[in-house]
Amino acid sequence: MPRTAKELSVKAVAARKEPGLHAVGGAPGLHLQITESGARSWVARLTVGTRTNAAGKVVQHRRDFGVGSAQVVTLAAAREAAKALAVKVREGVDPVAEKIAARSRAMAQREAAMTVRKAAGAYIKAMQSKWKDKKAVERRESWLETYAYPHIGDILVADIELAHILAVLKPIWETKTETAEKLLTVLRGTIGWATVHGYRQGKENPARFKDFLDKVLPSPTKVKTVRHHPALPFAQMPTFMRDLRARNNSSARALAVVSLTALRASEVTEAKWSEIDLDAGLWVVPASRMKMEVEHRVPLSRQCVAIFREQLAEAPGEWVFPGTKPGKPLSSAALLEMLKGMPYVDAKGERITTHGLRSTFRDYVAEKTDYPREVVEMALAHQIESEVEAAYRRGDLFQKRKKLMAEWAVFCAKPAR
Repeated sequence: MPRTAKELSVKAVAARKEPGLHAVGGAPGLHLQITESGARSWVARLTVGTRTNAAGKVVQHRRDFGVGSAQVVTLAAAREAAKALAVKVREGVDPVAEKIAARSRAMAQREAAMTVRKAAGAYIKAMQSKWKDKKAVERRESWLETYAYPHIGDILVADIELAHILAVLKPIWETKTETAEKLLTVLRGTIGWATVHGYRQGKENPARFKDFLDKVLPSPTKVKTVRHHPALPFAQMPTFMRDLRARNNSSARALAVVSLTALRASEVTEAKWSEIDLDAGLWVVPASRMKMEVEHRVPLSRQCVAIFREQLAEAPGEWVFPGTKPGKPLSSAALLEMLKGMPYVDAKGERITTHGLRSTFRDYVAEKTDYPREVVEMALAHQIESEVEAAYRRGDLFQKRKKLMAEWAVFCAKPAR
């Protein structure tokens, strides 16, 4: 045990400015440590036994224990803490090992309390700002409640293994493949959140598909049946547009804009006038409203601008297409309801959908134009699947898309024969 140095006063300690360790007395081994930058902290230098040095000689083993910042811990408090450390060392207790053990016990208690249900709730709460709307949260909570929690909801997230994930996925992997894929993404995120926050340690994430679950589950593309949204045959688009224009209401105009821009329904119904420059024929949809979370510049055809000007005369407020509830936009469901009251069906006789109108546009481009695939994909605001292609294509092909959308608008406005 080191000898206690001469006890310095608070004023004397404050006068120490040179970098290094300064014994301050009043407690065994207590020093004021000053760094080159001027930071000041308390250190208790105590002997905790013996050790063999490089020369093979047994010498005293000294260890420095941090007592706190001098900006926060007073000299009197530092002395009391150093005395307490000295008592522990004298009794054979290693304060460092004791601190590590206490941290481990606290971690064990946290892990013991964190079930998959609690972890998933915390993960969803943490991600709400990224997901665009309340429905996105509700959908994830519904998947968990229906398919995951009955199997693993009350299991500790620290104990989740491959078998648990399979118990959730196998019953729905081949019958509800798309839902199973989305649920797997939520579970992977939940376990990742638990790992980052210390509730799970030293284990791989058993909810990862690539190079793990793909060894025991078939590829989703092999088992799921792709159901296409019923789409209007593009030859009928001029008739459909004439019908919409004759109706002369906000829902009909919104559907016409969906048709002319090939945007998703919600991207149209939630539009704000601040996004649109009618004089420039440009609509910039912010990333926060796009499915791919990337800003999308939409070239507006002459016909589309005319529809917007009609709507502006009726709704000059914040929303381009205001809903029935004050301060809220028109809902996508309103467009679908309107389609249900119209006589249009796809080639199989199924009633068309708003999303199917995007397929109508794609079919027109494929059958009636020579535009490259990437121009169509950009127009539809699809993600470029090829990483190489995405890396080389930095622009958004705006001028080419502008010409394409103008041609599409002319086709949609063809007069009846």
